[in-house]
Amino acid sequence: MKSFKAAFEIYNVRNCPLYVQDECFLLTDKAAELPLGRSSCLILVRELTGLLFALMPYTDTNFAEQQNAVFTCGGCTGLIKFKLTDKPVAANVGKNAVALKQNTESVMSGQIEAIVPAELLQVFHMHQKTGRLLLEFDNGSARVTFREGGLLAARYEDLDNQEAVYAMLAQKKGTFHFIPGLPDALMKTREIGDFMMILMEGLRRLDEGE
Repeated sequence: MKSFKAAFEIYNVRNCPLYVQDECFLLTDKAAELPLGRSSCLILVRELTGLLFALMPYTDTNFAEQQNAVFTCGGCTGLIKFKLTDKPVAANVGKNAVALKQNTESVMSGQIEAIVPAELLQVFHMHQKTGRLLLEFDNGSARVTFREGGLLAARYEDLDNQEAVYAMLAQKKGTFHFIPGLPDALMKTREIGDFMMILMEGLRRLDEGE
C-alpha cells in the first residue's frame, strides 16, 4: 500500500472563525498540515483523524472513488465543506502541522449492514461512551457526538441535531468509526435532548415513512 497523503481544498464556509474558502490543507498518516498562519482547530483535527481511517482503504487507487465526495467540519459555531484536490498544497501548509496522536485512533469500526444505525447509537448510549461516531453512507457523511452516552450534537449533510439523527436511522448501507475523547470545550456543552426520546421519535417517523 502507498503511504497515505491526501490534499483538500475548502470550497464552502459558513461562520467558521478560523478558515476561509479556497484554503488548502494536507492529511498524512502522521499529521494534519493546516493552512499556514491559521490557528489549529482541534475539532477539525479530530474530524481529519476519522477521515484518515475512512480514506485509507482507497490509497492504492489515489482516492478515485472519493474524488467527488464532500467532507464537512462543523463542531463549533461554524461549518466548512471541503473536497479532495490535486493542488500542490504541501509548500503552503507544511510548517503548520498537527500530529495525529495514537490515542485518537478509532476503537470501533464496521459496516452499517451489520448493525443498523438505531442499534449502533444505543450501543454508545448504553456504554456511556464519550467521543465522535463518524459515519459514511452512500449518500453522504454524518457524525454524532457523545458525552457519557448523551447526545451533544449530530450532523448529516445539511441537517443538524435531532433532524440529523432522524435521517440517519433510515440508512442501511455504509461504514462507521468511533473516535474516543472530546475537547474540554465540548465537554461542557448541553445535550440536544433526551437520548431515548429522540431515538423513539426517529423510529416512529421511520415507521410512518415506510
